[in-house]
Amino acid sequence: MAKDSAGRPKRITMTDVARRAGVSQPTVSFVLNNRRDVAVAEETRRRVLEAAAELDFVPNRAAQLLRSNRSYTIGVVTNGIVSQPYAGLIVLGIQQVVQPAGYVCMVVDTTGDPRQGDDAVASLVGQGVAAILYASLSPKPLHRSARLDGIRTIFVNCWPEEGHADTVLLADEYGGGRAAAASVFSRGHREVAFLGGPRSDYACKERRRGFADAAREAGLRPSDLVQRFGDYSIGSGYDLASEVVLEHRPTALVCGNDRMAIGAMLALRDLGLDCPRDVSIVGFDDQPDVADQVRPRLTTAALPHLMLGRQAGELVLADPDGAPERITVDCDLIERESVGDPPRRRRQPTTGRRT
Repeated sequence: MAKDSAGRPKRITMTDVARRAGVSQPTVSFVLNNRRDVAVAEETRRRVLEAAAELDFVPNRAAQLLRSNRSYTIGVVTNGIVSQPYAGLIVLGIQQVVQPAGYVCMVVDTTGDPRQGDDAVASLVGQGVAAILYASLSPKPLHRSARLDGIRTIFVNCWPEEGHADTVLLADEYGGGRAAAASVFSRGHREVAFLGGPRSDYACKERRRGFADAAREAGLRPSDLVQRFGDYSIGSGYDLASEVVLEHRPTALVCGNDRMAIGAMLALRDLGLDCPRDVSIVGFDDQPDVADQVRPRLTTAALPHLMLGRQAGELVLADPDGAPERITVDCDLIERESVGDPPRRRRQPTTGRRT
């Protein structure tokens, strides 16, 4: 590494890159700032990029900001994410896209009281952030600061309870629910129960709507199928599955999330039944280190938290003009061993339950 007269590491400049590439300093600036409005031959562009990499050139963002009046800071206002590694994939996805472009994310959590985040948002705006991204653990309306006039705002896995957002990014909960239910109907199951989360929850309502349409496609009336509601916990899945299996003897359970599905598996075990030989089970989320670790491994619809974050990051980097107001991201079905064909002969469940 080059050093100055005092023996300190010398900062590599665009002039150094220009000298190495054999081009002018303005040409280096055009290439490194991705100025596509200025004609630069592809061979010249390649030489500049190679020279910058060889010299380990790091752009001086502070100087760029002064010259261009452009911010390279993004404010991320989260609700219930920073303490949840799973939902933290949203923030990771944002960073994966924007950091290579030289942007820095400043994350503020407002889990305790969303309105207390107004001061933090005002501070971010005062620093001249390029955009504010709101992100939530679960899809729901979030408080939007009134101090965001003129600042680009994107809501990820949430939407503003008041005011306006340039873009709202949501997982396709309906499509995921439909795919999860279709995974058992397509195997021939007709006695299927839906074990959802809270009845009023947005995700539950959308997944239930998908379940109903999948049932209709299978020639069934949704109102004829058992539907129960819990709270997304393992205990809720256990209690609902125990009740439904003893009273209605379904051959498949479509659960509100992976945790409820695990509770249902535990209930089957205590009732002396096997998954999927006696009862197939489907979850929702594809929660890391959970859905693929239980036995049998869980068939589930995957929440695309990482992709939601990446798409949000791409929107920040893209031209805001013409950006769509609402984007939905697919919840892909992950097929594993917890779904099988309907049993040819039913085994009678035992009445043994946990105490």
